[in-house]
Amino acid sequence: MFALVRFSITVAPLVGGGLVGLAVLSAVTSLAVTLLVGQVIGATPAFVAGGPDSLSMSAFTLLVAGLVLVFTLDGVLTVVLSMVSTRLTYDADVVIHRAITATMTASARIGHLESSAVEDESRRARGIGNRAIWVGLVSLAELVRSRLLAVGTAVAVGVLFSWPVALGLLATTWLVEWWSARMSGTEKVTWRAGTRTGREADYAYELGMGTAAKELRVFGFAPWLKGRYVRDWRSAMVPLWRVRRVATLRTSAVYAAHLAVLAVAVWVLVRDVNGGLLGLTVVATVLAALLRLAMSANGIAAASMERATSALRALQRLPGTAQSVREGDAARGTDEIGPADVPFDPPRPRTGPPDVRLEDVWFRYPGSKVDVLRGLSLHLGAGEAIGLVGLNGAGKSTLVHLLAGAYRPTAGRVVVDGVDLAELDDHELATWQRRLAPVTQEFLRLPLTAEENVTLAEPVDADPDRLAAVAATAAIDTAVAGLPRGWDTVLDRSVTDGGELSGGQWQRLALARALYAVDAGAGLLVLDEPAAALDVRSEAELVDRYLRMATGVTSLLISHRFSVVRNADRICVLDKGVITEQGTHSQLLATGGRYAQMFELQAARYVGGTPNA
Repeated sequence: MFALVRFSITVAPLVGGGLVGLAVLSAVTSLAVTLLVGQVIGATPAFVAGGPDSLSMSAFTLLVAGLVLVFTLDGVLTVVLSMVSTRLTYDADVVIHRAITATMTASARIGHLESSAVEDESRRARGIGNRAIWVGLVSLAELVRSRLLAVGTAVAVGVLFSWPVALGLLATTWLVEWWSARMSGTEKVTWRAGTRTGREADYAYELGMGTAAKELRVFGFAPWLKGRYVRDWRSAMVPLWRVRRVATLRTSAVYAAHLAVLAVAVWVLVRDVNGGLLGLTVVATVLAALLRLAMSANGIAAASMERATSALRALQRLPGTAQSVREGDAARGTDEIGPADVPFDPPRPRTGPPDVRLEDVWFRYPGSKVDVLRGLSLHLGAGEAIGLVGLNGAGKSTLVHLLAGAYRPTAGRVVVDGVDLAELDDHELATWQRRLAPVTQEFLRLPLTAEENVTLAEPVDADPDRLAAVAATAAIDTAVAGLPRGWDTVLDRSVTDGGELSGGQWQRLALARALYAVDAGAGLLVLDEPAAALDVRSEAELVDRYLRMATGVTSLLISHRFSVVRNADRICVLDKGVITEQGTHSQLLATGGRYAQMFELQAARYVGGTPNA
């Protein structure tokens, strides 16, 4: 509980501190209501009878008015506590999501994003239902109030009636809460064991509800995916349900013990009343206090607090887990350690086209035993247009990741203008990445406006003239003009007045984004399979535009379509992780090597109808 109190005060000092203060005040008013009820009940018979020991009209009126006032204040405090708790949870949600996001985006490299240890810790930080800390903060004020009220009520019972009875009820009250928290801890261990399976169920759910939903249904995969989701979800939840059933039975036994102690306390009270040892005021006060003490046991809130504390600890461990993964990757040569505080939008330096060298680069993905690149050496001269071809799985897209510094080579160096990317800290690497204008195979399809999808390079104060120019060059201007609100149309049909683009149009939009980045100062243009979603005629037009926009920047054009790269300054053939041939289109055809064979196979498709090659 104290960990959550500290967290709440850290999140919002005024709101968190106020919540604790209000909880204390609410406990005091609730105890005062209990004591005043006993006083009013005890004074009523004498007041009605009008005996010599009775209170005067004004004194009795003040007593009743005091009870009404305190009772009203107690109700108001309950409402205010709920409002303050809600506000605290909103503030905490922002802090929690920022903390997780900050950890995931702390490095300019991406190795930690693919770590199951980091993903599992992130899921634990969110907790069961993704709201563990949120639910715990909702229960925080309630638990603080109930525990303080239990102590105050026990003191009142001890002073007015019996210390053994008071301490016995207080002990069983706390026993209920301790046992509920312990059962929650057992549940937590079981849930942690199913974290991986739960993530797999989440993956199946997101796949079925995401962009692949139409294809899944058309090809009849929906029932299979549903079965996969149910299987994984049940694998994660059935052990948890089993633990919860056992915990419910055991907790019921503890509650029964608590009620048994209450029954004994009431029997002792009745015995003393029959013996004439207690007056009406004491009996009424003690009976109300006993009931209040019995109801102060809050096992549900205690269990929520345990889950929230566990999630908070996972949240606090998350940065260290990600850092450990990065340290391990750095030790094996696939990641880089740098400062955790990376500026969100480092400036894009206008330093012209870079000179890039890959020197004897080897690379294998974390957890894999297969080298994707095997001693690759490649030079991209400043301002040079390089074409890269190869069969699927040759390592072309991996090469793009290394150029961006997203991964560190297992061996070898990626050198930009004489500087090894592995020697850059996160800020410097982020600055280098801002010099890149990439169009990858899985290009971004953001549910933002068409303009925002293009102007990511400089999202503030976008230049309409530059936007129009790159849109025309990428041949996306006509498609945007046909959207409901033009450039201001959100590219998501689920949004009012939203629109959607075809696959080819999305690819043109990605090309426009790369062009806009080049105009904003990017010096390295990378196009990874830029014609994959376009028809043959559009492909030919794209080639011409590409050659025009490649002027003045270093560019790398990756494709399995040889018509796209044939006019590049130099063409390199990537095969099994190494560059096996390089030269101009004419030179490579003249050598009769692998490039010439693959080019002739593709050309035959259009001339003689030869099957795909």
